[in-house]
Amino acid sequence: MCYGLAFGGLLKRFLIPVFFLLLLISTVHSISAVELVLVGSDGKPLPGAHVTAVGLPGSWIADGQGLVDLDPTPELPVVLIVARADGVALKPMTLVEWAEEQPQTLVIEAIGGTVEVISAVISDLELPPAAVATILGREELDERTPTSLSDVLATVPGAGRGGEGRSVVPSLRGLPKHRTLILLDDGRVVTERRAGASATFLDPDTLGEIEVIRGPGSVAYGSDAFGGIIRARSRMPSPYPDGVSVRYALEGAQGTPGWGAAADVEGPFAGGGFLFGAHVRDYSDYSSPESEVFDTRWETWGIRAGWQRVIGRGVLRMSWRSDRARDVGKPSPESKTKRRFYPLEDSDRLNLAFEQPLSGAWKRLSVSVAWDRYQLVLNKDDLDPALQSTERTQSDTRANDVEMRLEVERSLGSSRLVMGANLNSRYGLKALNTAFEAGGPDGALQEVSSEMAIKDAENQDYGLFTALHGSLGPVRLSGGLRLDSVRASNSGGYFGDHSTSDEAVSGYIGGGVDLVDHLKLTLQVAHGFRDPLLSDRYYRGETGRGFITGNPDLDPETADQLDLALRYRSDTWNVGGSAYLYRIKDMVERYKIDDDYFFRNRGEGEIRGLELEAARSLSDSLSMHFGAWWLKGEVRDDGSPIDDIPAPGVSLVLRDSRSEGLRWMIRGAAFARHDDPGPSEQVVPGYAVLDGAIGWAFSEKLQLQLLGRNLFDKTYLGSADEDSVLAPGRSFTLTLRGRL
Repeated sequence: MCYGLAFGGLLKRFLIPVFFLLLLISTVHSISAVELVLVGSDGKPLPGAHVTAVGLPGSWIADGQGLVDLDPTPELPVVLIVARADGVALKPMTLVEWAEEQPQTLVIEAIGGTVEVISAVISDLELPPAAVATILGREELDERTPTSLSDVLATVPGAGRGGEGRSVVPSLRGLPKHRTLILLDDGRVVTERRAGASATFLDPDTLGEIEVIRGPGSVAYGSDAFGGIIRARSRMPSPYPDGVSVRYALEGAQGTPGWGAAADVEGPFAGGGFLFGAHVRDYSDYSSPESEVFDTRWETWGIRAGWQRVIGRGVLRMSWRSDRARDVGKPSPESKTKRRFYPLEDSDRLNLAFEQPLSGAWKRLSVSVAWDRYQLVLNKDDLDPALQSTERTQSDTRANDVEMRLEVERSLGSSRLVMGANLNSRYGLKALNTAFEAGGPDGALQEVSSEMAIKDAENQDYGLFTALHGSLGPVRLSGGLRLDSVRASNSGGYFGDHSTSDEAVSGYIGGGVDLVDHLKLTLQVAHGFRDPLLSDRYYRGETGRGFITGNPDLDPETADQLDLALRYRSDTWNVGGSAYLYRIKDMVERYKIDDDYFFRNRGEGEIRGLELEAARSLSDSLSMHFGAWWLKGEVRDDGSPIDDIPAPGVSLVLRDSRSEGLRWMIRGAAFARHDDPGPSEQVVPGYAVLDGAIGWAFSEKLQLQLLGRNLFDKTYLGSADEDSVLAPGRSFTLTLRGRL
């Protein structure tokens, strides 16, 4: 029997019995609830904060005064992860006893630069138990000074990158091309690029935190989350601001020449806290160890605003972002004769969210709405020897997206039940292809033809989901189920009127057990789906790789996924190991006939991998982080390799993060030879790189840092893509930042 059929039978046979078993377990009496008052390092309460116990699913939420009722109460000792109302995580806290006097006050410090290795612990995401979460705090982001989302993932085990330049696409566990979900605040980052969403417009300096969740997330979010979830959280104000404050950052770089500036103003407004910020970055073509790499320049800028206040026992937050990217190069070895670049990428996003604890058996209510307007323009130019455009084909794509989410949580004795519904929809999708030729005054380009590839397309995904978590003696049990109804339609354009509809079932079953003190083993099986992009079905025209024709008859992909996780956590060590086997049926594949590309469903792909990571505190300010990974992917029909599988590698980071005085960081990574390329890839020799940073914190108002990347000026390809170019050589970035 094939693995997919075996899993389908397992899901049908055991998922419902597991839910009934957990319901029976939930009748077991739990001890009296413990009350905690959560305050920050500044002594102010943390209204709306989420509290999660490591190794246990679900979360508790604090009211408007920071009071949280831990019902059911976890067994001691327990490690608690606290996240602010805007989702930004704070430093984990280990409790070995409950105070006799209730409520017990806990002072929670910022997470700083620590990268936590946590199993299924993200406060407001419903994750299967073997998922692995890596949390990168603001101090970590300041230290790394990343310019793109992909830069942030450089040393995350199992993370990959596809494409070249700033438009590189991040992915998890070898699953790009819209199989890794990217969230910005409460909404998806969606693009009609076949390579996947890259969030090219997003400046990491505007973020408060980035969460990287490896493992299936289909129950929580439906389509697109086979490999995991990358969630970026915008900086938000405190609901209780201390007057008016200003955060600023200035940077200048050499080797990857450019500059940047950002500033936020935060203060009280309308009973809560308000933030307004602006940012800009402008970078020119970078240099590899051999020469300057043409068409790697880019520019981004934007503004954002956020407001957050306590209302009753809950917290209401609102935010707006307008982000712009201009002239983002897409380099290739042929860039000086055939240039590909994105002259425009615009994103406007609105987020509304409200969350509060509830009385009685129901413990939490969460409601969020996200809306965005997005436009992406691609130019493909033929250049003369003077690098002037003689011909241009242009693709202009624009659309709107909306996502609504409702989630409630309650305790059932010693168990937890989460239920929710969400809608995500892309509407008003239009794609216009235009051809230009030189012939105007001074050789200016003139329009010669145009075609409406997509006149009006839309899709809707209506989802209902639930998850139940409990324990039977020493065994922790979890089960999740999601039902989706997906509709896609097209009106006009090349393919004319067409529509499709599908229903999908996603789910997971997992169990965990404590093997010895501090050591936990978790096993899970999961099933998910991915609906093809609207442009996979209905677009015909130019892409970054070539001319492509969609296929209206594409079927959704489905995935059967097996995960095993081993976790060890003590006062000084945090160690995790993961093994996984993913099989994807009806893979949507882009294939080539002569010079043109087409889409089809092709057989079944398999990805298997191993990950190891460890973190250790060496002193109050000194820490060490280690990671290693190995993946292999192939088409099961013939054993041929598939694209986008990262080469095996290891990484090591040593960091001294003092609040004042000298700070430093050393980060090294080594990658094995990529000698099993996919159909659109090439062999990449192994290489190693070393980065380092040194800085001085004079005070909170003034901090200076010098960051060096690729310090030994190693020559290596930026990716395994067949059109890859050399990565940047040695470069330095000087940063001045502070808070006034």
